[in-house]
Amino acid sequence: MRANLPGTADGNSDKSFSRQVREEVAGLNVKKPEDRRSLAAGLMMPGTRIRGEAEEVLCKCKDIKNTDQKVALDLQNGARLFLRGAFLACGYVTDPKQAYRVELRPVNSEASEVITGILSGLDIPYSEAQRGEIHAVYISSGDGVSDFLGIIGASSCRLTFENIRIEREVYSDINRAVNCDSGNTGRQAEAAVRRGELIGKLLASPEAEKLPKSLYEAAVVHQQNPGASIAELGSMMNPPIGKSGMNHRLTRLLEIAEGM
Repeated sequence: MRANLPGTADGNSDKSFSRQVREEVAGLNVKKPEDRRSLAAGLMMPGTRIRGEAEEVLCKCKDIKNTDQKVALDLQNGARLFLRGAFLACGYVTDPKQAYRVELRPVNSEASEVITGILSGLDIPYSEAQRGEIHAVYISSGDGVSDFLGIIGASSCRLTFENIRIEREVYSDINRAVNCDSGNTGRQAEAAVRRGELIGKLLASPEAEKLPKSLYEAAVVHQQNPGASIAELGSMMNPPIGKSGMNHRLTRLLEIAEGM
């Protein structure tokens, strides 16, 4: 049995999650020239075609994009802006309802080295793969994707991601519990059928006459009440006995039946 994960209603349900992230970070204001320089480096260094939101953001950095000044990549600020630019230039994030994954696909190997260096410095686990001339760097853990979204400034999308993540984990827990209960119920039913067959075989055999009165009565009560629990069977005995006592008698009956 499997519970269905509900969709998350929002005003951007017609847009992909990756598009929502791109639009959010593209709309962030970057005032300082040194910050725009770091952002522009992230946009241009991957070596991919610049278009869409990436092109719009680069236009805002036009006053500094051709400068020979060094790019600041400190982990507190510059490196984060570089990652934002790299994401806009060559990245995407999977819909979290389906999977947790951010992938950056720069053509330039130098950009790949900068990206992985930043991710390592920020303690974000990542993997790499070479696909032709593309240097794919991807993050596939829930914590890693969430941290990445926060680092590039996608605060609203990060909140959406966490809400969906919580829903997925809750429904996953429900599914596990349902499957576990179903499995236990099935095993208990199979054991009850098997027990009934063995005790029925015993009562139909000459060995039934050799049973002590307490075991014989337990066998009869069991066969007359096939749907009852062991505790309920014990209460039907005369005099009534507890669950432990009834279980002991049934266990002894099974041992005798299996030894026939």
